[in-house]
Amino acid sequence: MKKYDSEHVRTIVLAGQRGVGKTTLGEAMLYSAGATTRFGSVDEETSVLDFEPEEHKRHSTVATAVAHLEWNDHKVNVLDTPGAGDFLFDTRLTINVSDLACILVGATDGVQVGTEKVWNYAGEAGVPRLVVVTGMDKERANFQEVLSDIQETLDRTAVPVMLPIGKEQDFKGVVNILHKKAYLFEDGKMTETDIPADMADAVEEAYESIVEVVAESDEELTDKYLEEGELSPEEVSLAFPKAVKEGVLSPILVVSAKRLVGIHNLLDFIVEFGPNPTERVFKAMEGDNMIEVKGSDGFASCIVFKTFTADVGRMNIFRIVSGKLDGDGNLLNVTKDTKERYSQLYTLMGKKRENAQMLVAGDIGAVAKLKNTGTGDTLTDGKNIKFVLPEPPEPVAVVAIHPKSKADEDKLGAKLADVVADDSALKTWRDMYFNELLLGGMGQMHLDVAIEKLKRMGVEVETSLPKIPYRETITKKSPLTEGKHKKQSGGRGQYGVCFIEIEPIPVSEGKDFEFVDQIFGGAIPKQYIPSVEKGIRDRMKKGILAGYPVINVRVYLKDGKYHPVDSSDAAFQIAGSKGFQAASKLAGPVLLEPIYKLEVTVPQDYMGTIMGDITSKRGRPMGSEQKGKMVIIEAEVPLAEVQRYAADLESMTSGRGTFTMSFSHYERVPPDIQEKIVAQAQLEEDED
Repeated sequence: MKKYDSEHVRTIVLAGQRGVGKTTLGEAMLYSAGATTRFGSVDEETSVLDFEPEEHKRHSTVATAVAHLEWNDHKVNVLDTPGAGDFLFDTRLTINVSDLACILVGATDGVQVGTEKVWNYAGEAGVPRLVVVTGMDKERANFQEVLSDIQETLDRTAVPVMLPIGKEQDFKGVVNILHKKAYLFEDGKMTETDIPADMADAVEEAYESIVEVVAESDEELTDKYLEEGELSPEEVSLAFPKAVKEGVLSPILVVSAKRLVGIHNLLDFIVEFGPNPTERVFKAMEGDNMIEVKGSDGFASCIVFKTFTADVGRMNIFRIVSGKLDGDGNLLNVTKDTKERYSQLYTLMGKKRENAQMLVAGDIGAVAKLKNTGTGDTLTDGKNIKFVLPEPPEPVAVVAIHPKSKADEDKLGAKLADVVADDSALKTWRDMYFNELLLGGMGQMHLDVAIEKLKRMGVEVETSLPKIPYRETITKKSPLTEGKHKKQSGGRGQYGVCFIEIEPIPVSEGKDFEFVDQIFGGAIPKQYIPSVEKGIRDRMKKGILAGYPVINVRVYLKDGKYHPVDSSDAAFQIAGSKGFQAASKLAGPVLLEPIYKLEVTVPQDYMGTIMGDITSKRGRPMGSEQKGKMVIIEAEVPLAEVQRYAADLESMTSGRGTFTMSFSHYERVPPDIQEKIVAQAQLEEDED
């Protein structure tokens, strides 16, 4: 590929709901431009963009893929992103490094949950959007219905710049409304023709819609349009590109990717109206100050937005924000405050690498074997700035990981770290109380893909649901209770006695434990009072009912006895532990369970199903809010009931629902469930 300056580079992202045809559109673009010699197929596993084994297994994109093509003396970088909700953080990062977001909407399904999410991601990132209506050749495809859906759900400033010629199986071409030209397609070849006579009125109406939105993009044009009711073709032609690049107008185009209808027009539009990288502005932190970095700035700066393991080792994929990079050189990783050396630049065509001698602002490149660089890092030629990117979301699905063999255990730590480094929406940590290794992600599919990658790396594991972090507490004040440790076996004995009272601490006080020393008259020497407290704290960690930590308890140390020879630190620790255990049994001990705030977004049709399911899970619906065709349901639900909620919601809504979860508070476990938990804990203790 020849070298291009930044003005002749276009970097686009394909984003939308899972199954809408993003990868197929990407393959159609590559094939139509001659970048590939055959039209890759997701179903036949010949796709350039879907190449991972996990993608072949699911016939679905699970990670952003990069390719490029040449069109009308421009280089177009194509970023194909996942549509499944589990992988949308990957998509969000990729949108942030693109210059134009191509939001795909199915001609039969219209705007869906994933469509709205990626639309909003692009808006938040300040990336201009165009809408590509795909599958225009499908049965029941209806452009007018989809157009209404787009304008009502996404934005009324989304207006068609192309209209379909024919419908369903007879879809055979498009009308370019701006240029007032029609194009027919056969076997991927395009022929210019006259606009069909029966479409003349529709074309004029669509043109007027464009004029109305363009008029809103400029104050002078607004005044003229209000006064005269029209704008000249020259005024529209000059203002239209600016309106697109500033996000004031979102063009709508129509295609059939599988039949290669409209692909040429889409590429023409991207090259003609897509922003070039010198016009793109990124937010960055320079010390404590927020600054803007423009593509036209002279210094070299990059955002790493994808990391993966290849045959040459760890690969980092990056967007050059400003400046240029030569084939080899040194960079500063500002995020990690380390220097990095690279010896070869690459461009990517799916999994294939091509050597690059130089890359410019707007380009997507890759380097291998950087020592400390990962996804989200900022690389520069020395300028101390750090680009602002979205923070990874908190996991909504978590599993405990258990290596199958000793060999797997030895390799697990390093390989799991590699998997997590490849995907910043994955998190791994160890539950110190249960000593479980946990893996968290955005859903069951997300976790399954991570486990499959581990297996591909030679590490086999089994998974289970994490243990629930129950807590224990008391419900009433205890009477004065003795804790006594006395032991005599020849020689120096052990002796310590304490008298304590315990009571619940109201949650509103925000304390898990308080120790109140009310000893007077030296009943217990001062040096042993901390020993009593330590013994109580140790007992609290071990629990009094089912082995879970005790919280929200205030202890009053009232009295005690000691022996001048036999008393010791250890004796009073044991006395404190025994006293607390005895007092707890008299203070109404109960189990507490973690309650999580659940926010579920589903189509309106599923509201009753979700509400009923939440209630069946011992949850409390807290309210709902209508948002377009979607409804947002808020509830509080016990964690024990929603550990598999990602899979449950997928099943109930056929993948159209999304949710977030966050810890809220602890509540008392119902008596019947507490009885089962305590019995199970006793059984496990007996077995041990």
